[in-house]
Amino acid sequence: MTQPPPPSQPPIPSPGFGPPPPAFGPAAPMSPPPAPGGRRKALLITLALTLLLTGLGGGGWWLWGRGDDGGGGGKPQAKPPATGRLDSQLDWLVTNPDKDDQNVSKGKGWTTWFANGNIIRTRTGNITAYDTAHGKQQWNVRIPGPLCATSRRAEKGVGVVAYAKDGYSCSDLMAVDLRSGRAKWDKKMPTRYSSGYTDMQIVLLNDTVKILSADESATFAVDDGRVLAQPDKNMLLNCVEYRNSTDGTTLLAVIKCPHDRMFVQRIDPSTGKDMWTWKVPDGLKMMGIPSVDPVVVAVAKVDERDNSTDLITITPEGRTRNRISLTGNGNAANAVFSKDTVYLSTEGTGSGSAGESTNKIIAIDLATGQKRWASDAGGKRVGVPLKFLGDKPLIYQYAQGDEGGRLVTLEPRDGTPTVVKRLPAESAREEREAALFGEVYFEDGRVFMASGFVGSPSHLLLSFN
Repeated sequence: MTQPPPPSQPPIPSPGFGPPPPAFGPAAPMSPPPAPGGRRKALLITLALTLLLTGLGGGGWWLWGRGDDGGGGGKPQAKPPATGRLDSQLDWLVTNPDKDDQNVSKGKGWTTWFANGNIIRTRTGNITAYDTAHGKQQWNVRIPGPLCATSRRAEKGVGVVAYAKDGYSCSDLMAVDLRSGRAKWDKKMPTRYSSGYTDMQIVLLNDTVKILSADESATFAVDDGRVLAQPDKNMLLNCVEYRNSTDGTTLLAVIKCPHDRMFVQRIDPSTGKDMWTWKVPDGLKMMGIPSVDPVVVAVAKVDERDNSTDLITITPEGRTRNRISLTGNGNAANAVFSKDTVYLSTEGTGSGSAGESTNKIIAIDLATGQKRWASDAGGKRVGVPLKFLGDKPLIYQYAQGDEGGRLVTLEPRDGTPTVVKRLPAESAREEREAALFGEVYFEDGRVFMASGFVGSPSHLLLSFN
């Protein structure tokens, strides 16, 4: 296959780029839903008051980002994990079994889970586990139709996928035990207002599975797939709970109302009570929640099509703290956040030919909106933030020409780079293809690359150690 040259700005990685990242934050434990009526009634009263006080808001199309459970982009850790050897080698790779499958284009929602010593890849019609040490297949579960969506992370050894049983409309939900490699249950999703689920999200919340879409929502028991709740729309306000975002301790619910009005509610995960409600300002549309702690919302002007134009930080009390323009400051989809700083990658510059593209990582103070520093991360390459190692942002730099990619940490105070991984030149072509068309992970000192279905890549998985 002809190797594509690095573009001046690499394609925005899917929300799985690195550990379940940004856009709206990885799902995390939450108690089962409170008794029907309690939270819903409080929600509707709060929204009614907010609507009366603020009037109609601006809005538009919401770029959710390929079915992500939520986001946060990683958080600083108490201490950095071991990074292994500096000069890595390609340990193993798995040929893409769907390379020549014409039905692949029907599916979406590919994702990667790590469980029980395996790296587990969802694909259009299969869920397959490979051991992380050798890349040997451990088990495979067939999906009885094209994949529609997946939970962005596994919970208690369970992953959940939605698929189109008739091949067209997203209609069924399947939970898989990632330890045994067997399906736990397979259920048809209940509907009230439409023929199926579109633009859906799957969130694992402790012992529940919650599915959310533009018109429908429902909650299932993880153990057996019983339907626990299927909320009605409020016929007065016609508002729906459209997305959930959480980092494990903070839970945000995104509410979608008529006339493209959008609200964010902070929910107490243990009680289900609403703590505050924040309205997207007039003239702006909501694009995502790249961080839930601190709470940061990505927005765009209503006349923008796809790109976030600003970040809005929100106080712990639910008030607007600051608005940060993204013009010239990078891409919200590739951001990681500490308590006081956001790290973003800028657009690439140069001709786009191998070895010439470069960009910068920018650190911006969340309290003031001021740029702290801009770093080229120590090389003429295009790089994007992955996660944190300790308190330092970890940057993946794409392979360039005949050189392999690199992992680099940056000093929070001034952006000084330190190389922690150099990937081998011998596999630069395979690495570049996998990274451009898929996801990059750093787990237990190893670098994993998982291709997506876009571009029919040659390899499904690569592992460097």
